[in-house]
Amino acid sequence: MEHIKKTAEGIAKHALEVIDHIDEEQVELMIQCITDSLSTFIVGSGRSELVGKAFAMRLMHLGFRVYVVGDVTTPALTEKDCLVAISGSGETKTVTLAAETAREVGTHVVGVTTDPDSTLGKNSDVVVNIESKSKVPWKYYTSHVLKGNYDDLTPMGTLFEDSTHLFLDGLIAEFMVRLGKKENDLKKLHARD
Repeated sequence: MEHIKKTAEGIAKHALEVIDHIDEEQVELMIQCITDSLSTFIVGSGRSELVGKAFAMRLMHLGFRVYVVGDVTTPALTEKDCLVAISGSGETKTVTLAAETAREVGTHVVGVTTDPDSTLGKNSDVVVNIESKSKVPWKYYTSHVLKGNYDDLTPMGTLFEDSTHLFLDGLIAEFMVRLGKKENDLKKLHARD
């Protein structure tokens, strides 16, 4: 239990610090992009995809039309849509390809990454910079140092993914307040147990 508690505490502290450094203007632009779009598409790879799917589910519960790129029922992107692309390095091929394709058809792209100068960042209209440890092919770097020695306890992209997940859950709360929604409203679109 010692390592579980130590790591959970470190991740929580790190995520709060990271979220505090996110540019509020970019968050507002992200909210506007999602709100103004006909449909919101989510793309990520690996654990970033799982974080994206959790965000997609909550957007659906809020009443947004949302799709996860790669699902067999996902339609084509249009200029009326928004793509939220998640990649710690900003260089994940499937994610950068989706962002580039989206730009070609006029879809607004929101990039969530640790590197605004990455391929994803350069192909995004809005960049949410998650200043966190991420993985880059063959090396790891920390752009925002977590206090304490957590490198071995938060391998690869864990800090990015957990920080992104908490940011996106917080964004859902922001949408709930702005839309005047309560938990019971979201339950109406939740699958029955």
